[in-house]
Amino acid sequence: MMRTRRTKTNMSIAVFYAPNAKDSSYLSEEESFHASKVLRLRVGEVIHLLDGRGKKFASKITAIEGKKVAFGTLALIETEPEPAFTIHLYVAPTKQMERMEWMVEKCGEFGIHGIHFFASKNSERKEIKLQRLEKTAISALKQSKNLYLPEITGLHTFKEVAEKEGGEKLFAFISNPPVNVLTKVASKDQEYHVIVGPEGDFTAEESAILKNNHWKPFSLGKPILRTETAGIAICHALHILNID
Repeated sequence: MMRTRRTKTNMSIAVFYAPNAKDSSYLSEEESFHASKVLRLRVGEVIHLLDGRGKKFASKITAIEGKKVAFGTLALIETEPEPAFTIHLYVAPTKQMERMEWMVEKCGEFGIHGIHFFASKNSERKEIKLQRLEKTAISALKQSKNLYLPEITGLHTFKEVAEKEGGEKLFAFISNPPVNVLTKVASKDQEYHVIVGPEGDFTAEESAILKNNHWKPFSLGKPILRTETAGIAICHALHILNID
């Protein structure tokens, strides 16, 4: 069986997440495994490194030492300034974490800045595994070629989220008749903090608490969306709103 040798013309340059690229000359153990065992890269090959904070570097593999892959001098090839707007999404996690992983992946591809989980009265899940979600966010970062890795946090209490200060605070609200849609409630170029409730929705008391803490209600239209679908729709709508 004939093997095709990889060349610069028949493959793209591999991208890795390296948040401490300036302070370390090694990929993480997981990224090293991907480079050496999955992609089978060799010493001398060019790689790209993302620090997750707006910078992309080019480097070369200088050594493969067991489970560690070393890289050489960094060359800054792309930088992205802080965006004019940021999106922080607050979500009551669903019973099936696979749905939350999918939401993190898709919001990460759009370029969200933070996804934060909280527990409310109707929440289906009282614990989450942040490590799995962080891995999903890193994968989305590398796939989409975005330069900022979203912050993933949780599990917060409803009170902690409701009493948050600063930014434009918005929450998805199901009512009849519906309130204004998101793009008519939100302003451009803001630090957005947006809450999506559990699949059983917020209680009347929780909705009142949010309003008393200056969260503005908005609608995503007539259809009742799943939690993860609503999160993605919000992220996309705010990006469209801010397109010049």
